[in-house]
Amino acid sequence: MDLFNKYILKNLGINIFSIFVPLFVIASIVFLIRVSSITSIIEISTFEIFKLYLFILPDLFFYTIPLSFFIGAVSTFHKLSSDSEMVVFFALGISPAKFLRILIPIGLILSFLLIFITIVMVPHTKQMYKDFTKWKQQEAVFNIRATEFGQEFGDWSVFIESIKEEKNKKSYNNISLFYKNEVEERFIVAESANISNQEGVIRLSLNYGSLFSYKQEKISQIYFREMLISDINAITSQPYLNTFEYFKNALEDTKRREKMISSIILSFFPITIILLIPVIGIQNSRHGKGITNLFVGLALVLYYIIAFIIAKEFDFYSLVFPFLWILVTIYIYNVKVLRVY
Repeated sequence: MDLFNKYILKNLGINIFSIFVPLFVIASIVFLIRVSSITSIIEISTFEIFKLYLFILPDLFFYTIPLSFFIGAVSTFHKLSSDSEMVVFFALGISPAKFLRILIPIGLILSFLLIFITIVMVPHTKQMYKDFTKWKQQEAVFNIRATEFGQEFGDWSVFIESIKEEKNKKSYNNISLFYKNEVEERFIVAESANISNQEGVIRLSLNYGSLFSYKQEKISQIYFREMLISDINAITSQPYLNTFEYFKNALEDTKRREKMISSIILSFFPITIILLIPVIGIQNSRHGKGITNLFVGLALVLYYIIAFIIAKEFDFYSLVFPFLWILVTIYIYNVKVLRVY
């Protein structure tokens, strides 16, 4: 690698990293705000927050990496132009193609990385995230406390007089449950109860009690020795899917299919945006930095908005968009860069 390549790569690395860090921190803060809404429903420890953070990392990388690359690369070229170093390079006979030979491999690597995140990592991390939050919700059922009002088991309101714990197993004593809908009210009292998780179904086993039912101005009473109540809301009927099964199911769901297509289009962003980097970044030193920032913002907004819109309107036909974008940028590159430099 010659001195020119080392110098450009060094500047690219510094600028891209300086953009990536604040973007990644901001995205992480947004994630923490999102987690705070979950903690209002379930209790999560510091280690479990870190575990959720690992599940969301692929999404954070997916959006911060391409933005950091584009903004950082344009900033590098703009700085070289502002410091008149770009004039020196051209005076020494270095053509714009020399810069592209440095940018294209980076863009290809980043695009392949984003495709890997989209196709391989995201299907697994999203399922693990959902399974983890679902498991925590189920675990919350096991944390029913004694002498506290307002607790629920499924559609039932629960009150427990005392809890006895032996060998990590809890036994609930003198338990009362109440259920009400538009046509019926039910009230259950039992001497004891146990909670179990059987293949993802949370079951409350009541022992020695009575069921009182009030319906159409009639009251009925049933004595029981054992009664099972299942929390249907906690049933996890969705099995864990591999990558192929995940995308196969996504094809049958309109919203998930649109998300998948738009993610694939966005994965090509680092390589499709390559030619716009010298177009926007190489500026006359007299021009203000605001013009460069404006063009960067327009390019980002235009690409992302088009990606989301056409994914919704044209389904899989929208995957042609990255190639059309490259053709347009080739024309702009020829007019703005090749003809001038």
